[in-house]
Amino acid sequence: MRKLVLSLAATPLILGALTVSAQAADVATGAAADSGFNIFSDVKFKGELRPRYQFSDRKATTADAGHQVTNRTNLNVSANLFEAEGLNGTIELNAVNDFGSEQQANKDVGGEALGAKFSQANIDYTVAGVTGIVGRKTVNLDNQRFIGSVGWKQNFQTFDLAAVAYGTGSFNILAAYVYGVNAIGDMGYDYGRSPEPKYAGGITSGRTNSALVNASYKVMDPLKISAYAYLLGSASDTYGLAATGKIAAGDSMKFNYRAEFAMQQKASLKTFGSPVSANPEHPDSLLGSAMYFNLDVGANFSGILAGLNYEVLGGADTTDAKTSQFQTPLATKHKFNGWADQFLGTPSTGLQDLNVRAGYKFATAGKIIGFYHMFSAAADSATVSTGGVAAGDAYGSEFDIAYSTKLPGVNNVGLLVKAAMYMDDSTNGVTADDVTLAWVQLDYKFSTK
Repeated sequence: MRKLVLSLAATPLILGALTVSAQAADVATGAAADSGFNIFSDVKFKGELRPRYQFSDRKATTADAGHQVTNRTNLNVSANLFEAEGLNGTIELNAVNDFGSEQQANKDVGGEALGAKFSQANIDYTVAGVTGIVGRKTVNLDNQRFIGSVGWKQNFQTFDLAAVAYGTGSFNILAAYVYGVNAIGDMGYDYGRSPEPKYAGGITSGRTNSALVNASYKVMDPLKISAYAYLLGSASDTYGLAATGKIAAGDSMKFNYRAEFAMQQKASLKTFGSPVSANPEHPDSLLGSAMYFNLDVGANFSGILAGLNYEVLGGADTTDAKTSQFQTPLATKHKFNGWADQFLGTPSTGLQDLNVRAGYKFATAGKIIGFYHMFSAAADSATVSTGGVAAGDAYGSEFDIAYSTKLPGVNNVGLLVKAAMYMDDSTNGVTADDVTLAWVQLDYKFSTK
């Protein structure tokens, strides 16, 4: 929680830069500088250049495979404000360009949104361990299953919010009111629709009226308890509890686990000024209730990585209008249910994802890891069929693999080679066909000392 960083609006920063320049000119000409405080001090600058090549192929389409070369340019400036202890501001600009390389096949399978925008612009004030936050901010809570920045995408997700955070090391809590969501496809309002302008991400992007509360307490290394409530305006209310921990077995063997349960129901907060039931244009509005389970066990033995995960996002029972499918619209969804992104929205009969992972972390040559997913329906009732799909029916499988390392001989440059191969079950009626994606990426990060 303490690592939440805040950004300041652009105009004060520009005015501050002009003030600094004027002071420098006074020194150069020998003119006496006015006494007073500095608007900005302890200024820190950091940035990122992240070029990426993406290949995409959808088996059933007649179009050729898609190719796209993009670059993320991210510039971030933070400073202490008015020499006031604990008062800080940050501003960040993020730009994504594809050099004219994107093809239709890539747009159909996870192409990047292009453009430039202020990705962060906020201020924070910390006193007695309590931090107040106002402005635009990237936010990652827990494992990002419900609230995340989707940092994998070149144009990542940020939130416009007012928040309060407190942390002691073992106990942390964040409470936030979110009035805007800038999703991965959002580059501004779409004024082609009425009466309300919308962002590209649907009901949970653009203007919103949402509240987030997340608290955790670390009892000891083997046990940390997290509780959360995420009330997304005109979409859903989610309440959950998770137990996580790390267990050492000797000097070379380490285990970790996660056990989590959440319940979702229709929204108690409204964004558009009318009940959710009066917004049929928004299919991601939850009209009933749904459940979520996640069980995960991992191990690291002298660099050998292994793990087993079982995740269930509850599905709809067509005989019961009180049941819906569990959705996580503000999550970093690329981390879950396969890198081919075939289940960014939960199917009407829900989703079961049983997956295994294995890899190896080299001493000096990076890390390689692979996942194998087996997808199936998860309707709340095993006897219910929705659109020809019943609980337990196969949704297909997927194999993912990635290798990451620091680029030899160059400081602060990372290399990532990554691929996802989704194999469709043609009888499921949910997904369309086989999909193959591959990426090669360099990531250069720099900062002032």
